[in-house]
Amino acid sequence: MIRFPSAAVLASLRSAISPALSVIGSSKAGPQGLDEQQAALDRVRAAYLAKAERPDEAALRQWQPSGLAWPLLREVQRLATGMRKRSAVVEGHRLVWMEGGKAGGEPVLLLHGFTSSKENWLLMLPFLMQRYRLYVLDLPAWGESQYIHGLSYTLDRQAERVAEWARRTIGAPAHVVGSSMGGAIAGLMAARHASLVASLTLMNAAGMHGENSSPFESGLSEGRNGLIAGRLSEVVQLLESTMERNRSSLALALAPLMYGQFTSRRTLNLHLFSQMIETPQVELSGIQVPTLVLWGEQDRILDVSSADAFKAAIPHAVVKKLSGVGHLPMIEVPGVTARRLRHFWTAQAAQRLAEAA
Repeated sequence: MIRFPSAAVLASLRSAISPALSVIGSSKAGPQGLDEQQAALDRVRAAYLAKAERPDEAALRQWQPSGLAWPLLREVQRLATGMRKRSAVVEGHRLVWMEGGKAGGEPVLLLHGFTSSKENWLLMLPFLMQRYRLYVLDLPAWGESQYIHGLSYTLDRQAERVAEWARRTIGAPAHVVGSSMGGAIAGLMAARHASLVASLTLMNAAGMHGENSSPFESGLSEGRNGLIAGRLSEVVQLLESTMERNRSSLALALAPLMYGQFTSRRTLNLHLFSQMIETPQVELSGIQVPTLVLWGEQDRILDVSSADAFKAAIPHAVVKKLSGVGHLPMIEVPGVTARRLRHFWTAQAAQRLAEAA
């Protein structure tokens, strides 16, 4: 029988909040659409970098993770799920991930978004652990994984690092799920390293832009970045923008706890965003693995119309939209999100069996 965490544990785990990176693109598929996407990306990137605050280079060279209370709370959250913490060195980086679930189960790789960490998935894990083997990675330069000054952290390089880690660690095609920035990285993996990917889920993913723009997306051209917070009021606004359900009360409760973490990483996050906005042009239509596009309809970071843009670029993709949900489905509705994933993966398994018969 599946044992779900208590209400108290769920309330504690719900504090894993993560906004994420947005990349402006085009909803059109095909070579012409990709050319338009790249041109739009170049315009937004140039405008943002011309107007945005620049990171303090001296502080960036000396940056080290801080021993604040928030990482300790996240460790308590991990222990509540029974997930084990592991580490390995890939391309000079010490990478840290959580691993657990069913031994020998189908592997699932979960990739978090911008300003986030592996703990963002904790609420959802109990709904998947009985059937799947779960790998929940801190992306390089995020969470407990290492940042190395002077190296590149573009989405392109991050995808290659994650692919190499997956090749060594998982050793079999995995169901890859990416949230926001993690979705962009997951898409790159599926396009370039299909042998590592059993299926792809783009959850409120960065990488395309639909007919409408969110306030965050529009602000980039003015040099405004709502994901970079240095004052308590900015942390409150940032947290409110990521969720739909109970967003104000949760933001007010969590902001004082998370304030130190945001301020300690502010310079590094400015630097990482300026690198990650250099998005590589990828033939999304070349993605052949089964693909699910899952989106909260009330997303204030990446507009829900982006889901249709992904569908236009990846015609075989299945699109599911979640009513009353914002940018973080795995936090806002973890049970519903896990059920959507299980249904998608089960359908793919049934199709493989039918084809083999």
